[in-house]
Amino acid sequence: MANYTKEIAHMLDRMLIKVLHQDKTGFYKDKLNYKLSLVELLLLRRLNEEETVKLQSVIDYLEIDRNHMTTALKKLMSYKFVQKVPDKYDGRNQLIVVTDEGRRFLDELSEVSQKELDFVLKDVSINEEKAILIFLSKIVQYHTDKFDPDDI
Repeated sequence: MANYTKEIAHMLDRMLIKVLHQDKTGFYKDKLNYKLSLVELLLLRRLNEEETVKLQSVIDYLEIDRNHMTTALKKLMSYKFVQKVPDKYDGRNQLIVVTDEGRRFLDELSEVSQKELDFVLKDVSINEEKAILIFLSKIVQYHTDKFDPDDI
């Protein structure tokens, strides 16, 4: 069986370079009307998964510092994609909700990203999809705090 370790490492580097580039220039910049970074896109997607969200829960989920999250949130608010609302149960807290404009943008984003995924998986068998999923899961597992690479 062939060993593609070097090629896989090279393609991971290339993928990260592309992600960094898009993070600076905006994801799907030719297809969407707004220039958003990766953090902003992930924040918006996460907020859309739940009806209302506390800022701290999103910070914990995305594993980034509060200042970075606040900057991303301000940009999304300037586009009117999200808004802050008072917490019904604790008036001292504010919750973040996606606006109708944010949902429209997310619909466009979903369509564009689905086309990308369809292109990527077009010629891939179900068994290959499973192998890709295992590969990606192991990368995530390796980069979690609970995993000790020395145990390998």
